[in-house]
Amino acid sequence: MKKTFLKEHGTISEMLELTNEPKWFYLAYRKGDFEKATYILKNDPEAASKALEQFFNEYHVSENIRKDVENYLKSNQDSHSTWQDFLHFLVQMLSLNIMAGAIFILAIFGGYKLGASFDLNQGMFPLFTIIGVLGGMVVGGLAGYLLIYKHTAAKKRKTETKTEKVATKTWPVIEADIHDVRKAIRVYSDKLPKGVYRTILVKDDNSIDFEPLAPYLGGTPSRKFYMSKETYDIFEENQREIAVTIDRVQKAVDMYVKEHKQYPMLPYDPLNRVNYYQLLQTKCLDSQPEIELYITDYDGLVTHIKPKKKSTGQ
Repeated sequence: MKKTFLKEHGTISEMLELTNEPKWFYLAYRKGDFEKATYILKNDPEAASKALEQFFNEYHVSENIRKDVENYLKSNQDSHSTWQDFLHFLVQMLSLNIMAGAIFILAIFGGYKLGASFDLNQGMFPLFTIIGVLGGMVVGGLAGYLLIYKHTAAKKRKTETKTEKVATKTWPVIEADIHDVRKAIRVYSDKLPKGVYRTILVKDDNSIDFEPLAPYLGGTPSRKFYMSKETYDIFEENQREIAVTIDRVQKAVDMYVKEHKQYPMLPYDPLNRVNYYQLLQTKCLDSQPEIELYITDYDGLVTHIKPKKKSTGQ
């Protein structure tokens, strides 16, 4: 099911197309000349919600479209959930009621036959027949009640046990270094479907969410690690600001390249340092970072690692 959300901002149109499939969302976003598309898996509602919020924040989706999308998803989820619950309840109750009804009828029939046989032998019709029918109604009603009661109680115990297991399922705290984290993320990323990126692991403060990584690490690390959403570089706890700065500068560099068709660096600079002055002059950056960053040969990605000076061949 596809739904289109459209807003006009003066001369600029903002449009988001959301395709709602059983197992995933497909988002296609366009604002002016900017376009972006991604898939979001729905197997974990909490992770899907975080990924959607991250998409909104990362690409500055307007508040109006955000609210429209959230209201649309909520209404669909509520109606779908209500219908599914009703069908499940109906099937279960019909099955129970049919069984309880059958037991009730058989008990009455059995009571009637037993009473009638006594009347036939004793010549007291219809005394024992009436007693047999009434007794059958009591026995059948009691049996039906016990059937429904036991089923409901068993279902309740099963739900409570499942909830208890989920609540108590925790991973041990382990000592893991940055190499362990990198390896776990690589394995996890290899299992992601096409169009879903490892940025779903990154929280708003750039810290890594280790809940989905715990099976690959064998636990959750005792300390935090951070990741750049733009370059996927991983940093230890004392390097968090580097991850934040890389994301900010990478977005500025991409914006500059899109507008000027060249990288913001000085000609013949052997280190390919990011020229903050150019980014500030073109309003791509609002303040100068405190660390030096460098433009790599990998699609213009920036890095904090100082490259070796290129050989002049002399």
